Amino acid sequence: MVDGITMMAFTGEYLEKFLADVSALSGMKVINGPIAYGGPSCWDALVVLSESHGAVHVHGKEAYVDIFSCKSFDINPALELIKQRLKLRNMRVEEISRPILS
Repeated sequence: MVDGITMMAFTGEYLEKFLADVSALSGMKVINGPIAYGGPSCWDALVVLSESHGAVHVHGKEAYVDIFSCKSFDINPALELIKQRLKLRNMRVEEISRPILS
């Protein structure tokens, strides 16, 4: 999970492209979406992945990105893309690892 402050004004198309790009960069397969709803300063965007899902929530200057996956992936390229494309300041990252329950 990533959150931060952005000074950007977004469109639904921009956030949909962002989710498609971060999903591809992370090696995940899109099965539905991305789709964005909202505007002009509050947006929610979602992509359903074969491995789980990703979401972006922008409310005013606050931006939140969630990428959930049941498959391991290198988060560093995704974090760099998030920082660059959403122009985040004061970025906070929280990685949650879930144990395999078998």
